[in-house]
Amino acid sequence: MVFLAGAALWLACPAAAQVAPSTAPVEVLPSTATLAAVGDIRLDGPVGRIIAREGAAAPTAAVRDLLQADIVLGNLECPMTQRGTRARGKTWTFRAPASRLAALKAAGFNLIHIANNHVMDYGPGGLRDTLAALKAEGLPSVGAGRDRDEAEKPYFAAAGGLRVGVMGFTSTFPESAWAGPRRPGVAFSGSDRAGRLIREARSACDVLVVVFHGGTERADEPNEVQKAFAHWAIDSGADAFIGHHPHVVQPVELYRGRPVLYSLGNFLFVSPTPSTRLSVVARLKLSAAGVAGIDFLPLDTNWGRPLPATAAQSAELGRVLDRYGALSSQPQRYRLVGR
Repeated sequence: MVFLAGAALWLACPAAAQVAPSTAPVEVLPSTATLAAVGDIRLDGPVGRIIAREGAAAPTAAVRDLLQADIVLGNLECPMTQRGTRARGKTWTFRAPASRLAALKAAGFNLIHIANNHVMDYGPGGLRDTLAALKAEGLPSVGAGRDRDEAEKPYFAAAGGLRVGVMGFTSTFPESAWAGPRRPGVAFSGSDRAGRLIREARSACDVLVVVFHGGTERADEPNEVQKAFAHWAIDSGADAFIGHHPHVVQPVELYRGRPVLYSLGNFLFVSPTPSTRLSVVARLKLSAAGVAGIDFLPLDTNWGRPLPATAAQSAELGRVLDRYGALSSQPQRYRLVGR
């Protein structure tokens, strides 16, 4: 009786309750993610003094909104350690206390590239301290490790419905800095393993970004090592190539239709020459088809406190980035977004 009464009540409901499901197609939005990449970062020297005086958020206060992305990537060019022996024969060696990593967290960074010529400035112990400090701060890294397998390991992130891969390499010398089977160090770009590793990583993700530290400091143009490795990375399956080390912005190249950013210049890094002052944030829009577009956001690194570039600075950066015609050939995809 109770069941029959319930059935009667259901039949008495308004007709709208019994309308058949819609057969209209549901719009499926494409999967997209964003990756914001910046230039070199050094957390000692002038930037370190700003952090010590004014707090972790101070250096990037004026540009934090430019770093909004699913993945925020920077090249950390100093070991986070207070021990070890300074590398012999180097003009410049850097290091900073682990507490300074709070500046990267405050800015929104969530992936750190450490394959460079300074991460070993205080030896294997300094690298181990750096890896431990990054882990403690919840900052994953690529490009260096406690052994070769760890140094060459890709990083994968789920973002916007995509699986995004990032790998880090450097052409750093001497050989003693290269990671070995049981030796801490950096992932060496000249290894005959690099092409295979890139292919394997690309098969495990929807889009792959290869990051590289190399080139000639303060050179306006990429050198042959940069070009050769960028093209090799793309040929092996990378969807985009992002470079550091020259400390100045270099032109963008489209190689086989894929973007090669040879150098983004500095970010939180004070160099002694005025030519290193201008920089960019590169904000990549990623899709299952690769890189759908890049916005280049011009910066004045401003002695350790980056600012949005002026109109004149933006125009100069635009000329540099477009020297190979990459931006002007596809203005809807590769854009300079400045004042």
